[in-house]
Amino acid sequence: MRWAAALLLLSAALLAGVLAWRMIPPAAGIAPRLDAGAGRAPVVLLLGPQTGGRPGAGDPLPQELRNAGFRVARVGWIGMPGTPARLDRIALDPFDSYLEGLAARGDVDRRCLYVAGASRGAELALLIASGNGAVGAVAAVAPAHVAFQAPGIAPLRQSAWRRGGAPVAFVPFRADLRALRGLVTGDRFAGRYARALQDAAAVARAAIPVERIAGPVLLIGAARDEVWPSARMAQAVADRLAESAFAHEVGLTIVDAGHDLLARGDVRAGIVTFLTGAAQRAGCLPPVAR
Repeated sequence: MRWAAALLLLSAALLAGVLAWRMIPPAAGIAPRLDAGAGRAPVVLLLGPQTGGRPGAGDPLPQELRNAGFRVARVGWIGMPGTPARLDRIALDPFDSYLEGLAARGDVDRRCLYVAGASRGAELALLIASGNGAVGAVAAVAPAHVAFQAPGIAPLRQSAWRRGGAPVAFVPFRADLRALRGLVTGDRFAGRYARALQDAAAVARAAIPVERIAGPVLLIGAARDEVWPSARMAQAVADRLAESAFAHEVGLTIVDAGHDLLARGDVRAGIVTFLTGAAQRAGCLPPVAR
């Protein structure tokens, strides 16, 4: 009997330790790499994927942006040395500090500091830009219009993001039978984002204040998105901007494709064209000769 009681106490202590560990946010940090360039140029922060790492220097989009006259800062923000190991209360402040450092460089045109990302990287891009007036344009591919929770289930729900030490309001995932079935079958998504969006009060609290963005916004959604309803969410961002009488250009494209939109050449071309146009209007790139 005493052994059973001791085992129960030990189990409770271990559970409490795990819960306490999960309550501690990971250390803040990003792993940026600014590609080499000659002369003063506009810069695009290209955010890496939520699976970890930074975009490769030889990947198509960085190359295409460089060919258009941009320098590319390829930013890892998860799963790399010096960055959090998991998507859990990722600090936005290091991005603000990095943008401030870029703006102070003589080889960077501070008028044209842009941010681009896909999937949860697009969610991140919109959060960065909505809280930092130094960002002059955003390209959000397969985006979210709200901040979602970090992966996990109750009672370990946490925001995926934090700023100034405080968690960003988030839409929680529903802890229902479909979510549990997804954990068992290995289906990480199992419609959980669409079901989470049924919580209208949480959606209202966690809506990204995109109307604060200080420049043009490009939104590209996937009509056949198998991860989350990016077409619907891209439209929601565009609607919020329209309702706020947003003063800058808004581009909205819905592509008849799945979630991995950056694999498509036409999507990448659309990003490059949009950001190039923004940089030309700002005087950071020469206008196209007619």
